[in-house]
Amino acid sequence: MRCPIQTAENAEVLLAYCARKLDPETQALLERHMAQCPECRAFGEQQQALWEALDAWEAMPVSADFDRRLLRRLENVRAGGRRKGLRSWIPSPVPLAAASVLLAAVLLLRAPRPASLPEADSVELAEVERAERALEDIEMLRTLDLMARVEAPGAHRM
Repeated sequence: MRCPIQTAENAEVLLAYCARKLDPETQALLERHMAQCPECRAFGEQQQALWEALDAWEAMPVSADFDRRLLRRLENVRAGGRRKGLRSWIPSPVPLAAASVLLAAVLLLRAPRPASLPEADSVELAEVERAERALEDIEMLRTLDLMARVEAPGAHRM
């Protein structure tokens, strides 16, 4: 027999054994296994203790007027539900108002904004970048001019 604790399909066999619902052949087979398997033996002992505790448990007696009091409470609940009628289906105004305010806030915050004209800061930044590029170009031209002058006298010497 494969260990019932380690195989899901056999786990119910242990519970049936503890509930005394196994046929004699399967019960004998499981008892031989439990003699060798400490996990199954411990499970069986725990379940046996649980069943014994449940067998020993006695419910407290119910008071004589329990049924009468229960029926009266049920009638009160049922009568309260009839009086409310349609009112019980209408939500309270406070949560409804809070939900409306929240929805309005979300819609206002998520509303698309019109495309704005470029701000003065971005225009000034673009002009500064253009000026820097122009100065870099002038510097490059000066460098090329100096290189040409240096090469020119050497070319004339030949």
